[in-house]
Amino acid sequence: MIVVIADDLTGAAEIGGLGLRYDLSIEIICDNDLKSDADLLIISTDTRSMPEKEALLATQLLTAKLAEIKPGLVFKKVDSVLRGHVLGELAIHLQQLHLKKALLIPANPALGRIIKNGRYFINDQLIHLTSFAGDPEFSITSPDIHDMLKADQDTVHIHKNNDELPESGIVVGECLTEEEITKWVKRADNETLLAGGAGLFKSLLESFNLRRRLAQNETPELTYPALFVCGSTFGKSQAAIAKVIRVGGPVSYMPSAILISLQPSETAFDNWANEILTLLNEHGKAIIAIHHSISANDTITATSLRNKKAMVVKKVFERIAVKELLIEGGSTAAAIIRRLNLGRLIPLNLLAPGVIKLKANGRENLFLTLKPGSYNWPADTWNF
Repeated sequence: MIVVIADDLTGAAEIGGLGLRYDLSIEIICDNDLKSDADLLIISTDTRSMPEKEALLATQLLTAKLAEIKPGLVFKKVDSVLRGHVLGELAIHLQQLHLKKALLIPANPALGRIIKNGRYFINDQLIHLTSFAGDPEFSITSPDIHDMLKADQDTVHIHKNNDELPESGIVVGECLTEEEITKWVKRADNETLLAGGAGLFKSLLESFNLRRRLAQNETPELTYPALFVCGSTFGKSQAAIAKVIRVGGPVSYMPSAILISLQPSETAFDNWANEILTLLNEHGKAIIAIHHSISANDTITATSLRNKKAMVVKKVFERIAVKELLIEGGSTAAAIIRRLNLGRLIPLNLLAPGVIKLKANGRENLFLTLKPGSYNWPADTWNF
């Protein structure tokens, strides 16, 4: 069994999409019930959205359970731009799994994300000059890897692929090409925890010479009613929603009565759910979003926003049989899936890089599609 620990649900889904290329059984779980017969078991911890102390405790409890079942291989999926509690979680994994070294390769050259001379670039632009600088929870203000990880040079070692590596500790590998990722995979031994993004896991699977699936199942057309939930603050996501608004499309922004209140009334959520229901009945699809003018403050936090969206989604589900639920943003997706009690997820189709269609156990008439906030929806999916 290959076990992947992912700190974010869309990252877990992305790994599941890569597994679909091979003749593997795949499960994604969002709890610590590790009982599974899957060849590829992906555990979504959602620790990226937790306060650090809570995240590290959750990581410790999970890794202790994982050590008991002794899987054939453990891979740590982290954000490709190192958001989250990366170092603290890696340290716990190393201790609990009795490993000496973590080899951290977050770069994904296929998406223009590289590390060169200790600095992170996206499409040849320093990362702190991109939209990641405005992330509400993990703003990136420096392209320096040590700064991004909040670490000093004694804690994290940055190396090129042909460098001699330390025997223990955490090593970040510089990477400019996909070929270099393949070389990094070959440098990992039985005492090394491989950690990184989708590009690294793709190369890892390729190194096993697994049997490829003859063809992926044909992607089913979007069924209706379809509910989109946008949890991203990225500019291109906000621009796409604004474009739908301009053509009179079915967008429902979170009402101010819910937005600014610490404890909105049940009536306020009922009214918002009814507005969304009207859009679904009229258009067959609807988008739930937060207006781009909103900024975080003491009452408007990222956590409160995603929990409020999860609450209204549950109320919509109580009123209409939604057939497609499409969610942008891993922490938003995790909050909604917990609220709907959807259980284990089975990847079905890779629609585009990072965009995965899934089924939830016990919900035969519901499809879920997940994607990270910084990725694009396929044109035939985002069809407004």
